[in-house]
Amino acid sequence: MGISNSIKKATGILTVQVEGFFTERFINLCKINNVKIWDIRQIVEGVIRFKIYISDFKKLKPIAKKTKCRVKIKDKKGIYFKFFKYRKKRVFIALFIILIIFSIVFSSFVWKINVTGNSAVSKEQIIEELKNSGLYVGRSKIGLSKGEIINSLRAKIPDLSWAGISINGTNANIEVVEKVVVADKDKLNINIPGNIIADKSGVVTKIIAENGTAKYKEGSYIEENYVLIEGIITSKVMDPVYVHAKGLIRVNNEYIFDKEYKYETVIKEYTNSNRYAIGISVNNKENMLNYLNKNKKYDITKSSKNIKIFGKEISFDLYKCEQYIEKQVKYTKDDLLYTANVDARNFIDKIILTLKNASYVKEQDQVIDTGEGIKYIKTYTINEEIGKFVERSN
Repeated sequence: MGISNSIKKATGILTVQVEGFFTERFINLCKINNVKIWDIRQIVEGVIRFKIYISDFKKLKPIAKKTKCRVKIKDKKGIYFKFFKYRKKRVFIALFIILIIFSIVFSSFVWKINVTGNSAVSKEQIIEELKNSGLYVGRSKIGLSKGEIINSLRAKIPDLSWAGISINGTNANIEVVEKVVVADKDKLNINIPGNIIADKSGVVTKIIAENGTAKYKEGSYIEENYVLIEGIITSKVMDPVYVHAKGLIRVNNEYIFDKEYKYETVIKEYTNSNRYAIGISVNNKENMLNYLNKNKKYDITKSSKNIKIFGKEISFDLYKCEQYIEKQVKYTKDDLLYTANVDARNFIDKIILTLKNASYVKEQDQVIDTGEGIKYIKTYTINEEIGKFVERSN
């Protein structure tokens, strides 16, 4: 059983000041390494302060070394520091031991119930029925039968097609799936027999068959077009019945960012000296009136107005020419790592927007020194909902 945040907070909190050129990267590395920090404030350029649990403070040392930042403790609060201040007083030690015992006993009870996934059924109704089923605030976690509570809850609330319980510290998290009320115009489609198949590969983390038969268990690796929930119900006393498969499938998928960065490169530095040119294109053959200086470099973009005359495609073109000079720049390894980390975050954020009910699971990076620069590989594990319905073929 892990130590709850409330116990960590009571044990000790540090106010830490970090100084250096890469404070933003320092914060990113804290997040990547699961170091919980909060109340982050920028004092001046290159100086930040934040709070951290004392149990996580040692994790800052390798991060500070990697980012070449200095770490200072500005303030200390909590029982840990009080203990050392009064460690020669026996009464205080006794009280401290009693507090620890009380915290352990306190953490063996459920003190908060969270409900997610409900919309039609109210949270109050679910909590009330949970109480009648044996789960309530103040209930000991010892001897708690999750299966019996869930079966009782589903029997008392028929509008729930599935429910699950997970215990995290002193919190009981209840996740439910409600039965879908189908509109009259959609009932015809619901009666069409078929399966839910995978529209991408991944490792199954949850599979709930509301109608039909689940073909895989949690932890199974599946690939695209695998049948995940088969639209068939079987029984020992009756022939198989073909149904419209329905359910929830979630998988863990990996998305990989892979890019090379050079220590020395040439960049474009725009001079804000723009020129414009016109032209005409006949059947996609361009004719541009070019008045550009051949000794200068330009980025050219074109906008066109198309018309059709006597069967020929004609477009009148306007060219915008942005002048630039090429400039050679040099980067340090820390510069490249910072840029790579930002690019990787933008990469995964764009992917997340295209996924269904997606959430981060973990991320892992690999840096390969190529001599001329680095190759940065970052693997994101994302949990997402998948599956699509396909009609059963006769």
